[in-house]
Amino acid sequence: MTGDFPSGSTIYFAEWIPVSLTYNYQTTIMFSTVLLSGLSIIGAIIYFIRYKYKKQLNIITSADQAREILKSDQYVRHISNAWLINTLSIVNPFTIHDKSLLKTFKNRVILILANWYKEDKYEELVFVIGKRIDYHIPLLQLNNRKLCLSKLVKQVTLDSFLTGVLNVNANDDLLTELPDLIIHLWKNRDDKKAQTRLKELFVNNNDQFTQSEIWQQIQTILSNHSSAISNMGINDFDEKISNPLNIIVPGWETMWRVVFYSLLELLRHPKLLEELSLQLNDQSKSPQNCLLLECIIKETLRLYPPTKNIYRTHIQTGEEVRIDIQHIHHNKSAWGSDACTFRPDRFQEKLTDEQQKHYLPFSISCPARHKFAYIFAGAIITEIIKHCPTFTIAEESILPSTDKLLDVTRNSYNDLLILV
Repeated sequence: MTGDFPSGSTIYFAEWIPVSLTYNYQTTIMFSTVLLSGLSIIGAIIYFIRYKYKKQLNIITSADQAREILKSDQYVRHISNAWLINTLSIVNPFTIHDKSLLKTFKNRVILILANWYKEDKYEELVFVIGKRIDYHIPLLQLNNRKLCLSKLVKQVTLDSFLTGVLNVNANDDLLTELPDLIIHLWKNRDDKKAQTRLKELFVNNNDQFTQSEIWQQIQTILSNHSSAISNMGINDFDEKISNPLNIIVPGWETMWRVVFYSLLELLRHPKLLEELSLQLNDQSKSPQNCLLLECIIKETLRLYPPTKNIYRTHIQTGEEVRIDIQHIHHNKSAWGSDACTFRPDRFQEKLTDEQQKHYLPFSISCPARHKFAYIFAGAIITEIIKHCPTFTIAEESILPSTDKLLDVTRNSYNDLLILV
């Protein structure tokens, strides 16, 4: 091959490659370049389309807009509630979008709760709560007259709801384990061991729930709407319909936090606690008519709404929204410069129109929002204070100063001890 090239010539490799091979090589390079460019363009188009049409989670902080969405038939509960079906086996109007189910369930609960508006039923409820506190304090009390406030509130609220409202006498295992199991599964939704234990507790208390007339009424409503539940492709929906959590979670989960945070704020405001205690001990007045207690509960609900965010999805556009209830409740234009300060006396006078719009602790459809929530929470607060005459924070426990809001994480102040 050396004889093919002039002596002293510089030979480049490309010059040596046959013409046909050079052509194929150049064609391949050009094709690859075009292909890569085309893929890049297609990728950019796909990214643009996804970005443009992706469901954006719109955050709603306007009270007017929030109320419009909550009233609208065009918005349904967001898919984020689906975990309640999968983890806690709840198939009530909180998880199932069905107008008939919502209306029937809501109307029945309103009628049930109306019983406790009567003076004799209220006194009966207070008596039951007092008995349950008498039962739980010795079980929780340590040797040094101290006990864990969160455990007392969770267990007493659950026991009072089951015994006083549902007429269910659950065993100690359910009363002590269920509150922590629910809260645990709220954070650890795939814990199969905890889910199994949850089912065991209800199996062991099945006879008690079967004897509850109110629970049977609720279960019948769910059964009558089984088609709406089965249409969602839910597995084992018969088992889920018979799950007592369908009524326990709505009745207990919100209430214990209202009671707990009201008591925490009273512990941070000793003078207010003293004033409330004096009024509650006035035998000439019923605690049900204690304005100060009502104001404390309402201010607690304003500062620490049980549901901080409400999620909805538009049925036609797919638009997803998050209604920021906490932001609405802390709006300074409605509540003043001290909107983030615990001041119950703001509720002693009639709220302005703007304040009424900016107060949504139970959304707009919760059956308990009118009166029962305040009656039930107020009765528990009253009886805990009466049964714990010293009711102060133990020296080893600490709460933030009053110029700061309390932490609303579910396990916050879980170890806080009080003197009883």
